[in-house]
Amino acid sequence: MAARIARSFSSGARLSVFRSFSSGGPAIPPLTYYSAWFCPFAQRCTLALEHHGVPYEWEEALGWTVRPSSVGEDGRADEAAYHWKSPALLAANPSGMVPTLVEPATGRVVKESLVTIEYVDDYARAHGSRAPSLMPAEPAERARARELASEINAQACSPYYSVLCKQERDDQLAAFDGLVGTLRAFGDALRDGRKFRLGDELSIADLALLPWAYRFYVFEHYRGESFAIPRAGALEHYHAWLERCLQIPAVRRTCPDKARYLEHIAKYATNTARSKVANAVRRGVQAHEYDDEKD
Repeated sequence: MAARIARSFSSGARLSVFRSFSSGGPAIPPLTYYSAWFCPFAQRCTLALEHHGVPYEWEEALGWTVRPSSVGEDGRADEAAYHWKSPALLAANPSGMVPTLVEPATGRVVKESLVTIEYVDDYARAHGSRAPSLMPAEPAERARARELASEINAQACSPYYSVLCKQERDDQLAAFDGLVGTLRAFGDALRDGRKFRLGDELSIADLALLPWAYRFYVFEHYRGESFAIPRAGALEHYHAWLERCLQIPAVRRTCPDKARYLEHIAKYATNTARSKVANAVRRGVQAHEYDDEKD
């Protein structure tokens, strides 16, 4: 597989990856990929692209701008961090969410992180990818994989934002305890010796969780030692799974620099981020239940 990588995923700059699936084979027109280096939802799509070696043109499409959010009784304006969204992203996807993919030939847009995993998997296989599929072959198993990915989204990924955005310790602990229970169940499914959640190959179920699993280290920094993910019991299998995933080059190179990400996520831990998921948590719902109109 021929490849050229222009910049690192953590650079916050444009990234171009050009490939052919076989040595000497024809180059495949790259997908336009609107993304953000810090976004775990977008990393799901990046993982699928890198797993299959699908060519893409990355545009860093989200940033942050600090501006007043309200005026207190003392007359001083409180500041908050709001998303800046690139005009090209908004033209392709008016909701301004990443990941967003655009096909070069048709201009068709694909969005929503779990949907992009399936799309990339189908697109890659249609263009001759030799990497294992991220979806089971049998229809009922494919349906179960989608269901499992959706459960992970609600029960492991959304609590991440509750732990960070909620400011009352009891609320933080409740979200964390629920998250740990989900990770324990995930690890329990690995007790039979399988390498990954659905078997011996990466799947959508792994990619659904992996970007957040990599980021759980921020809890201990911002919420204290009691928020470190335990390692006993079934969680030993969860931690072994995470280490196994991070040994895969296509996974490892998509992960943002930990120090830089820790600095980024501070705006969530201090409740100054004004993103859709943060706004949803402040509104009293789960992050995955965000509403484009309300949040």
